[in-house]
Amino acid sequence: MFLHISKKKFLLFLFFFVFLNSNVNARIEEINIYSYRQPFLIKPLLNAFTDETKIKVNVIYSQKGIITYLKKANQKSRVDLVLTTDIAPLYKLAKNGLSQPVYSEILEKNIPAQYRDPKNHWFGLTARARIIYASKNRVKSGEIKNYEDLSNPKWRGRICIRSAKHTYNLSLISSMIVAHGEAKTEDWLREIQFNLARLPYGNDRVQVKAIYEGVCDIAIANSYS
Repeated sequence: MFLHISKKKFLLFLFFFVFLNSNVNARIEEINIYSYRQPFLIKPLLNAFTDETKIKVNVIYSQKGIITYLKKANQKSRVDLVLTTDIAPLYKLAKNGLSQPVYSEILEKNIPAQYRDPKNHWFGLTARARIIYASKNRVKSGEIKNYEDLSNPKWRGRICIRSAKHTYNLSLISSMIVAHGEAKTEDWLREIQFNLARLPYGNDRVQVKAIYEGVCDIAIANSYS
């Protein structure tokens, strides 16, 4: 299931966040965002926010080290808002006491309960699927119906996937544990390991590209529509 948020809703989120975390009598001149998303991807939204509010937005881009950074942050290097690409960093932030709850009728109205933290420490703005890509020439339609099918021995040497240590795959593995338990998930992972066409490496796009190159017939990657 996909949860999309419009430009207007995203800006409303920023408006509310800045208001909540400021003194109503003070003039907010700039905010700092720690983003797992590359700046050019969110720049249009941030520019629109600045145009409407005259508030400057500084983006700190990094895909790792956020816990250490926030623990060392002071007033000059403070982070007002964190944007991540996966739920795992959000869970770590809350667990380490580095986030605070946000209470907003706007957010609660626009974001279903299953896509936000029960204690309001984080809110999901968008969602992507972890999907199975397959060669249309080498895999018949309907041969793969779910993640569980990937452990079938008939896929020996035919699957490409990035490192299992990446948060995208850790989230997938976690969902399998919730659905089937640790023992069955461990067996599932072992069979997938046997089915790999090569050692895991590269990002999601590398896996899909490998299908085109004939390295493998199946790949696991995020949707990028």
